Amino acid sequence: MGAVIKKIKRLLPIARRRLGAALLSRLGRLFSSDKLVRDIFGTQQEKRVLMCHLPEAFDGTLPKYHTNYTECYTVAQCFHKLGYSVDCASRAMQGIDYSGYDIIFGINGEAFMGSFDGCMGKNQLHIFYTVGAQLFYSLSTTVHNMQHFYNRHGRRALSSYRYLHGSALNYYAYHLADDVICLGNDFVKEQYVRECGNNAKFHSLPAFFFPCNGSAAEKDFSAKRRNILWFGSAGMLHKGLDIAIDFVCENPQFTLHICGGSSAEREFWKYYKPIIDSHENIIYHGFVDIEEKIFVSILNECAILLNPSINEAGAAAVLNVLGNSPMLPVYSKGTGLDLEDYGIEVPSVTYENFSSALREADEISDKEFERRAYAVHHLVNENYTLEQYALRMYDIIEKIVNKKR
Repeated sequence: MGAVIKKIKRLLPIARRRLGAALLSRLGRLFSSDKLVRDIFGTQQEKRVLMCHLPEAFDGTLPKYHTNYTECYTVAQCFHKLGYSVDCASRAMQGIDYSGYDIIFGINGEAFMGSFDGCMGKNQLHIFYTVGAQLFYSLSTTVHNMQHFYNRHGRRALSSYRYLHGSALNYYAYHLADDVICLGNDFVKEQYVRECGNNAKFHSLPAFFFPCNGSAAEKDFSAKRRNILWFGSAGMLHKGLDIAIDFVCENPQFTLHICGGSSAEREFWKYYKPIIDSHENIIYHGFVDIEEKIFVSILNECAILLNPSINEAGAAAVLNVLGNSPMLPVYSKGTGLDLEDYGIEVPSVTYENFSSALREADEISDKEFERRAYAVHHLVNENYTLEQYALRMYDIIEKIVNKKR
């Protein structure tokens, strides 16, 4: 056993570099599927809520490589303020005794779905929190995008798509739940309403960003306006990295900075790594921690944020960029953000549509380019903060609870 532990310790730094902290955290959670934290705030209230989410959010420091931990902790605070004792179980946990709870709140997984078994007549309130696009909408847009990529490149690279977002349990959960909170804007919510036909049970909730350490410097937009940033994670075709790379290959006057991506998507890298390596105007940074200085340095170098994602739920990665630095966003409607007319919103994800949008951005005057970049930066800092998220979440939960009474 000692030899095995030594080997794990030796390989862990390598795995961290190759996979990134977020993926390692996800793997770790697979091995803590039976974790249950009871009465998080020690209030021993008569009213009780069970959250089927991330009990690791209550271990201490909240990491910033993903917003889900902070979301979980914020939801718990909302219920605490409403006078509930809060328990939190891992979303994969099974065999839970649900009988003592007034409210079950959860994301997709066995824990939340298990709460529906034998609940008839118990007057429990079930609130589902969805953090992705509606299943059939996601599948439909993915299939179309997959076909576009195949037509351009003659290959599939299926591992770089999220062709079944999350789990099929997601589908059952939002049908069975009394109310559903949809992370993202009304466009994201409408996909669920279209499927279920009950507008009253769905509530849209904008995402938020994390302010980074240090502030972005003043930019010379005239000099950097052709520097593009792609900032994302796993599912690189889902998030349109292929479009970003193809565009700068065909338009060498532009420079592309790539932050993120997953080394596990071997088909994608087998095709694109030689292309990236052979183009000086493509700079691959790998996983970038928003709390590191390099994040601010990259933001200072770029003036366009490119997000050709098929679909998102509020796109926290996009907000983390725009909230920390003025940039002109060129993004898909499926991103789930309301950025008014400051950026360039692309209605459907194709290479042709985004290529046209980037050429449109290139024709904007320097003065107007800078004005719009600072305007969207201000908008995000006004409307997409953690404080705003917490207030909106509290208002939605309070409304749902009062409606049930």
